Amino acid sequence: MLIFITALILYSLFLIYFQKKFSFLIDNPIKQKHKSNLNKNIPLSGGIFFFIVISACSLISNYSLTNIITIIFLLLFLVLGVYSDLKVNFKPKIRLFYQAILLSFLITLLKLNIDKTNIFFLDYYIDNIVFNFLFTFACIIVFLNGSNFCDGINVNLIGYYLIIILAIYSSELPLPIIFFKIEYIIVMFLIFYIFNLFGKYFLGDNGVYVVSIFISIYIIKFINLNNDQVSSLLALNLLWYPAFENLFSIIRRKLTNQKVQIADRKHLHILIHKKILKRTNYKISNSLSGIFLNLYMSIGIFISIFFYTRSDVLLLITLINIILYLISYFYLLKKN
Repeated sequence: MLIFITALILYSLFLIYFQKKFSFLIDNPIKQKHKSNLNKNIPLSGGIFFFIVISACSLISNYSLTNIITIIFLLLFLVLGVYSDLKVNFKPKIRLFYQAILLSFLITLLKLNIDKTNIFFLDYYIDNIVFNFLFTFACIIVFLNGSNFCDGINVNLIGYYLIIILAIYSSELPLPIIFFKIEYIIVMFLIFYIFNLFGKYFLGDNGVYVVSIFISIYIIKFINLNNDQVSSLLALNLLWYPAFENLFSIIRRKLTNQKVQIADRKHLHILIHKKILKRTNYKISNSLSGIFLNLYMSIGIFISIFFYTRSDVLLLITLINIILYLISYFYLLKKN
C-alpha cells in the first residue's frame, strides 16, 4: 500500500508539472470568482489522473473482458471531456448526443442493468429489456450531468465520490469483482482529494466524465450483487445529490425563462461559497465550502448505509435530503 501511495503522489506531481510546462488543459481560476482562492493557472488533471490509475490497476489486478471494455469507454469519455475542457465550440446538445451514444454502447456491451428498484410500479416493468435499458440509461445520464453541475468548488464533487466509496466499504457487504480492491480505490480518491483541496489541480469535464462513469458502474454492480439483502433505493440515497442538482437546475431555469444549457452561478454549492466568503477570504473559502458540503452530505449517506435493507427508511431519508436542500437553497438565495 505504501508503494501505491508513493507512486500516486509522484504521478500527481509529474502530471501537474507536465501540464503546466506544455500548457495543456489549463484552467484560469482568476477569471472565475468561485475559484479565486488561487492566483495561478491550474491543470484540469482529473480525467487523465483517474483514467491512468484505473486502467493500470484494473489490468494488473483483474485482467478481464469487462475491465477492458470499461477502460475503452472510460478513454472515450475522457476524450469527450478533454474536448469540452479545451473550450472548443462544443454545444451542450452536441455534447449530450455524444454522451448518449457512448453510454448506450457501454450499457449494451457491459450488460449493465438494474435488477430491481424496490418501487412497485417500476419493478412491474423492470424485466422488460427495453424499459430496463432506458431506465438505466436515464439514471446514469442524469447522474453524469448532475455531477458536472456539482463540480464548481474544490473537493465538493470528489469528496462526495470519496464518501460514497467509504460508505460502501463500511457496509461490509460483498463487493463486485470489478476494477481493483476497494482499499486502493479509496486511496486513489483520497490522493486526488488532497491535491484538489489545496488547489493543485481540478477535475474538469474530463475528470467528471471518467469518475462518474466509474462510480455508476461500481454502484450498479454492487447493488445487483447484493440485491437479495440490499434495497435498490440505497443507490438513490448514494447518488441523490448530483441527480437532484441536475433535475432541480433544469426546472429552476425553465421557471425563470433561462436557457437550460447555459451555466449560471445559482447552484447550492455556489450560494454556500458566497455565504462563507462573507466571513473569510478567497484563500480558504473555496475549499472550506467544499468541506462543509462533504460533511453535510456524509450524514445522510452513512445513515442510509446503516438502513440498507429498509426501503421505507431509505425513501424517507431521500425525501428529507431533498427538503433540506430546498430549504437551504432558498434561504441562501434570499440572503445572497
